[in-house]
Amino acid sequence: MFPNMPPEAQAAIIGAIVGGVLGVLGAILGGWVQGRSWYHYEQQRAAAEKREHWVQTALEWAANGRKDSLRRANLRAADLRGADLGADKDGNTGADLSYSNLRGADLMNANLTHAQLQGADLTGAKLWSANLQGAFLMGALLTGAYLRNAQLQNANLLNANLAGADLQGAFLLFTNLTGARLVNARYDRNTVWPIGFTPPPEAIKVSTE
Repeated sequence: MFPNMPPEAQAAIIGAIVGGVLGVLGAILGGWVQGRSWYHYEQQRAAAEKREHWVQTALEWAANGRKDSLRRANLRAADLRGADLGADKDGNTGADLSYSNLRGADLMNANLTHAQLQGADLTGAKLWSANLQGAFLMGALLTGAYLRNAQLQNANLLNANLAGADLQGAFLLFTNLTGARLVNARYDRNTVWPIGFTPPPEAIKVSTE
């Protein structure tokens, strides 16, 4: 490479060149990784802020004159225990939560009477003793949801997915279960089914004795 230069000098020059190239590449790669990390962090921060906004909107829903729509809200894992999201005494309908993300949300003792929950994702949601009378749950995902002692009379669960749901003690009188999926759904002798409805064999009756 350098015919008139001693081998040691040539090696030093080559080493310096290689080191410089690697340094530049390292700087470029480091900047790219840092940029990616920042972008990922910003995405997570923005998503968290948006979810918090939806939670606050849900909690303030009744106080705001029941005007705000919660359609397609991100309420994943939200703490909505005892929240009033249902119809009021003046005949106003419940909250519009259609196609919302309520996966793992805590809705224990919540009022969801006549709420619009069409296509909502309630996978693993905690709905113990929740009031869902007259709720519209057509096509909703309730896989693994906890519906123990929930009030579901007159609710519409047409084509809803209740696979693996806990229905022990649930009150389902006059509920529309046409096309509902009940594979591995758990029920007991205290579960009240619609008149004339027989639980499918793929559902699991839990002994309470």
